[in-house]
Amino acid sequence: MRTRMAAGLLLGAMLAVWGSTISLGYVLRQEMLATLSAQQYSVVGLLADEIDRSVNERMRALEALAETIDAATLADPARLDALLRHQPVLLSLFNWGVMVTDGKGTALIDFPESLLRKGNNYGDQEVVRHALASGRSGVGAAVVGKTTHQPLVPVIAPIKDGRGRVIGTVIGFINLAAPNFLDEIGANRFGRQGGYLITEPKRRIFIAGTDKSRVMQPGPPPGINPVYDRYIDGYEGSGVARSSRGVVELSSSRRIRSTGWLMQSVLPADEAFAPLYSLEWRLLAVAGGLTLLAGGLVWWWLRRELKPLGEASDMLKAMRDGAIPRQALPIHRDDEIGALAGAFNGLLETIQEGEARAAEHTFNQRLRAIVAQVPGVVFQYRIGGDGHHSLPYVSDAVRDSWGLAPGDLARDAGVLRQAVHHDDRDGFAASLRASAESMGPWRLEFRIDHPLRGVRWMRLDALPEAGGEGCVTWQGFAMDITDAKASESELRIAAATFETQEGIFITDADERIVRVNQAFTAMTGYTAREVVGQTPRMLRSGRHGPEFYRRLREGLARDGFWRGEMWNRRKSGEIFVEWVTISTVRDQQGRLTHYVAAFSDITEHKKAEEQIHRLAFYDPLTHLPNRRLFHDRFEQALAASARNGSRGALVFLDLDGFKGLNDSRGHVVGDQLLTEVARRLSLCVRESDTVARLGGDEFVVILEDLDDGQHAATAHAGRVAEKLREVLSQPYLLASSEGGDAVTHRCTASIGVCLFQGHGLSRDELIRRADVAMYDAKSAGRNTVRFFRPEGGEQQADDPA
Repeated sequence: MRTRMAAGLLLGAMLAVWGSTISLGYVLRQEMLATLSAQQYSVVGLLADEIDRSVNERMRALEALAETIDAATLADPARLDALLRHQPVLLSLFNWGVMVTDGKGTALIDFPESLLRKGNNYGDQEVVRHALASGRSGVGAAVVGKTTHQPLVPVIAPIKDGRGRVIGTVIGFINLAAPNFLDEIGANRFGRQGGYLITEPKRRIFIAGTDKSRVMQPGPPPGINPVYDRYIDGYEGSGVARSSRGVVELSSSRRIRSTGWLMQSVLPADEAFAPLYSLEWRLLAVAGGLTLLAGGLVWWWLRRELKPLGEASDMLKAMRDGAIPRQALPIHRDDEIGALAGAFNGLLETIQEGEARAAEHTFNQRLRAIVAQVPGVVFQYRIGGDGHHSLPYVSDAVRDSWGLAPGDLARDAGVLRQAVHHDDRDGFAASLRASAESMGPWRLEFRIDHPLRGVRWMRLDALPEAGGEGCVTWQGFAMDITDAKASESELRIAAATFETQEGIFITDADERIVRVNQAFTAMTGYTAREVVGQTPRMLRSGRHGPEFYRRLREGLARDGFWRGEMWNRRKSGEIFVEWVTISTVRDQQGRLTHYVAAFSDITEHKKAEEQIHRLAFYDPLTHLPNRRLFHDRFEQALAASARNGSRGALVFLDLDGFKGLNDSRGHVVGDQLLTEVARRLSLCVRESDTVARLGGDEFVVILEDLDDGQHAATAHAGRVAEKLREVLSQPYLLASSEGGDAVTHRCTASIGVCLFQGHGLSRDELIRRADVAMYDAKSAGRNTVRFFRPEGGEQQADDPA
């Protein structure tokens, strides 16, 4: 028996030692690989975020510059050049200068000028085409400059006009061959032999790195380095592979979000695993020493193992007498003595488990009564030595919060893991493992699929305690934070909505400004520091009187909001028109707490409306009403005549010999004559009368509110017509179209007059009659006045009285 035991124990010891050594070496290699990969990836992630921040900072600087450039500035090189020279910070952000292009990609301004890029067209560059077409900012691919022949990375922002159309671009250049912000990354090394690289994945080229000789050089072609190929395809993480240079390397890669570049680090495997190789040799040496030591100890140990019966008897007596606590007897091997000791140990375990369950049940009953009033779920979560998960205790609130029964959770925690939202199960398990490994607090936010209440958010907080035989128990609680999550989401939405393209300012109940957004500053020129504490009266333009603001306040008090057009003044003093919506905010008691105003600048829109109105209703040469507006005003005159019974007259004028002037002196001189005729006609009539140009040399005058009675109205109209004829027959001093001396020209007019009252005759019929009278004046020798008389046809009326 002694021989068998010695051989068996020695064999077992050897197998245990050598198996542990081999397993430990493998586990250490995997854990070290995982640790190094995590550290390396973490460093790469930090560097990638730093580069992303630096690129976004430069892109925001260009976008801020682009917002200050409008179409007028883009068309004025001197003004554009002055604008760039007031931006010295751009040269610190872009070491190869800044350039502004027009809508076709042609460089208008280049700063500094020594790079000679002005006048070149960059519309064939992909980044320029994309910015002009999409209107979005971006970072272009690394290219070799057209004029400087340097490796460059362009950063571009579109320039838009007031309607949001792209009219040009602002481009900042980063020279990879000159000192730039990427050098801070490339100057570092990872380990003694490792380093960093920044790769452009589309073309598989390096654009920055610790080794400067690799800049703008191609990476390994597809199929050479499978880990590198995975990085190019979008994988983010770490891996080990043999590089194109034949070196086994541990590498990590992370994509830089703003540019699409890959931030990578490489470290030779020999350097990475050098401590592990040394440790493995030490483990092998220790294993050999332990094997020799085990052989010597076996003989000494066997002598003790042959006395199990006496020792067991002594222990039982001592436990009976209370000299020692109840405990399991040692079992040396599976023989009669071992069977007896095992039976006793089983009985003792059954007794202890029964006592423990009874004590735990009593404790749980007391604990449930205490925590019944505590909000949230109070629980114990246990992982037994056999790896079984359970919740020995959980408060009754679990039925309402999780929709689960405490009894089911006490048997198996798998019920809880199934109730966790499928997207959060991995995170739930990972956080539990991390807490068990570090014995640190278990804190987690996760979602529960409640069978009746739907998805609910929970915040869990528990502390672990180590028990016997590898058992770990967490004591903690879980709170329902669904409402808090909804409030956070609403706050984020409100914050995003506040920073819109519309200007927004918020005042308190006393109309003191408490907050403004960036669009407010952009439109008014006032910063938040300048306006907070002030009232909106600081923006008033002076174009609105007290009545306007009284109606505004009445609308707010009556409807709770007001919207309309308002003229305000920018910080620069410029007057602009805006479309404003003002709303009141009240608390739960209905008391007014704040006013919220949102406005947009519609100055350009108003100007466009006025221009359209002028083009639609006024003659572009004489600025008199055109035919369309004349018809509208004639209809109004007829309606007014019908309403108050007054009489009016329609005077039709045609210039005599105008075609001859056009043919002999040219259209420029003819246009001067028409402009002067329009001016003289406007000066000869009242403001309530209308002078219009129908086209060519035809003019018409609407005379309203003439003297009462047919005879008096005819005499009044005749006097005005004669006055017009005399004024138009005065000499005209016209400039020569060839640039010579001024020309004196005499021009007369044939005038036809038709009286009207109400809607007795249609508009077109009255115009026809005035036209007929005018032609009768021409037939009578021109430079005369004729009336249309229905009872006798056209008759001369040089003396209507």
